[in-house]
Amino acid sequence: MSAITVRLSSGRAYCSGVLISPDLEATPASRTEYVLTCAHFLRERSGPIRVGGAHFHARVLGAVRIPRTDLAVLRLDRPSPPKQLLRLSTHPAPWLAPTVTEGFGKSWHRLQHRTGRVLGRTPFALGRNLRTLVTSAAVLFNNPRAVKGDSGGPVLVDREIVAVQSMITDPFGWNTGLATVAQVAPHRRAIRAAVEALDAAY
Repeated sequence: MSAITVRLSSGRAYCSGVLISPDLEATPASRTEYVLTCAHFLRERSGPIRVGGAHFHARVLGAVRIPRTDLAVLRLDRPSPPKQLLRLSTHPAPWLAPTVTEGFGKSWHRLQHRTGRVLGRTPFALGRNLRTLVTSAAVLFNNPRAVKGDSGGPVLVDREIVAVQSMITDPFGWNTGLATVAQVAPHRRAIRAAVEALDAAY
């Protein structure tokens, strides 16, 4: 199991997320109470959200959704054990860059690593239900393919978090291997503001 990728669960529903430093920088052997994940998982969740990671369990105290994109920052009720936290990238996902997406899709307990490549970037993407909006999106091709449950998991390029998994392209139930991800660089200031708001609230 990755040291920083976690599983979020509420009832039988679950997604993925990633532990981040309050200053969004890479920090060795650091504890944190913050998780970056997909905002769409929080929709219609009224019960407690539990978080599980490597030798680590917590509950979500509060959340801030980043406007106009599928990103959210969570505050946990206890800090993680010391982790090698990764930096949130300040640059868009490079065209044709190789990627690794981490998530718990298809497996409650076993973390999956899905290699891929950036095919392009787009100003926005909209989900089939017209409720999930991703501004400053990127499109990846993954093999193995991203699946439900991977949502919220980190997309890594050169040991930096460039995005989180958001949506898959599966017309008529056929998974094409194309995935839409929510880039972090264009929303870095809003993510930092969300951390500060959660710090002040709790």
